[in-house]
Amino acid sequence: MIDGNDNCEYYKEISVAIQFAMNRSCAPQLPLADFLKIVVGAGIEAIEIRNDIEGREFMDGTEPSAILEQLDAANIKVASVNALQRFNDWSKQREAEAKFLMGYAANLGAPGVVLCPVHNIDHGWTEAEAEKNLRDGLKHLRPILLDLGIKGYVEPLGMIGSTMKKQSMAVAAIADVDGWDAYELCFDTFQFFRCGDTMLFPEHIGLAHMSGIVRQDRSPGELTEPDRVLVANTDRVENIEQLRILQEAGYSGFVSMEPFNVGVQQDADLETQWRNSFASVRSGLCTH
Repeated sequence: MIDGNDNCEYYKEISVAIQFAMNRSCAPQLPLADFLKIVVGAGIEAIEIRNDIEGREFMDGTEPSAILEQLDAANIKVASVNALQRFNDWSKQREAEAKFLMGYAANLGAPGVVLCPVHNIDHGWTEAEAEKNLRDGLKHLRPILLDLGIKGYVEPLGMIGSTMKKQSMAVAAIADVDGWDAYELCFDTFQFFRCGDTMLFPEHIGLAHMSGIVRQDRSPGELTEPDRVLVANTDRVENIEQLRILQEAGYSGFVSMEPFNVGVQQDADLETQWRNSFASVRSGLCTH
């Protein structure tokens, strides 16, 4: 087991600020109870609940109270509910979806909901239309969020076809709708790497995602979600360097591991793999 915590005075300081979480994407095949056992065993503080996993909470109709009961028993926090898709393609259907999802999140005690933009290649929007639609979605969602007392974590996505790739686009749009009372950024190290972003806005980040890339045969722009693995020493994304920037800027929110690789999800010893990956992150933060 890799453990960089024991004699690291710096980690004692940063542990007060950074909180670590595990996204449900790490083992979507497991029932929540089994997932939580591994989270606890791996020494992780919180989880991100997803709304897109067939047969699992809460897509299966599980009430928030039932999830809360299990979380409380395991002493695990909720980092976010992930996610409202296509939030910048506003419609009556999107409004109904948003109210249900955000109401569920509020009842669950989640601090916020991740907001993902349209990211299909054939969306057909011009750059001007993408900017307008982004602001339109933010304007409509803001009163819902304020009424419920939760945040919208606006997440730029770096893949081809994304209508909001970079952090700067999100920051400008939120400022234009006077939305900093309802929104924060969701910063994803992989998305940042994939689209070649260069501008970070730590003061506006409310949630962070991390995942590693170890394969060498694809350029950043060619990488896809299944390429995302646990963070390790051979990581191409430079997660530690990115997290250090956030930490030095005073970031005190959750950093959630979000891999989508099937091999990672179905590893025979998830607890050891998760524990080692988080220990590697902590050790890396200690030694910089």
